[in-house]
Amino acid sequence: MTSKNELKLAYGLIVVCLVVGVLGYTVLPAKAPETPVRKMFKATGNDVLFDHQNHSESYGLYCEDCHHAYQASEKESPDSCGQCHTPDTKHQPALGEKGIFNHDAHAQDYGLYCNDCHHNYQQGDTGAPQPCTVCHQRGMGNDMMPGRKDAFHKQCIGCHDNFGVGPTRAECTGCHGIRNRTEAFHTQCMNCHENFGAGPTHSDCNQCHGY
Repeated sequence: MTSKNELKLAYGLIVVCLVVGVLGYTVLPAKAPETPVRKMFKATGNDVLFDHQNHSESYGLYCEDCHHAYQASEKESPDSCGQCHTPDTKHQPALGEKGIFNHDAHAQDYGLYCNDCHHNYQQGDTGAPQPCTVCHQRGMGNDMMPGRKDAFHKQCIGCHDNFGVGPTRAECTGCHGIRNRTEAFHTQCMNCHENFGAGPTHSDCNQCHGY
């Protein structure tokens, strides 16, 4: 009789311990990891579950690779993409119609000559200097003749750095402004996905957009 009572008491204690353990696990908040693990992004089609650990450990990316203004020493969390790249943020052109390039400032303030940028132009030539895109085609380029974007970033930006004025390598938004969220994802994030062959890629739009 005593052994049966002891057995019941033992079972009762086990049940109580299990109940207390489950309640303690569910009531007490878990310690948040220093690096966020996963985040759900809202998309037009299906929502996208973003895995920070996969991007940092599997692909070797750092916080500032995506969160450009983030420093590892900061206590605050990095801003989300949407804090800068809002749906209606527009790209600001640096050259061309409605661009922000100022010939007078370059000639008068910095002492540059036409042929410093228009390489084949001499001041005695008739007619206006040829624009960059006569040789440096947009979206095209090779080792012999870089495309417009490469030519600008390799030549013009170096001059900006030397003079310490205007848009420099540390201040891209002087020309570009902040891109809208869709453009930033498709032209920056998507390329990284392509390189690693993981996540939504150009050939698998449905991972973000659905059907």
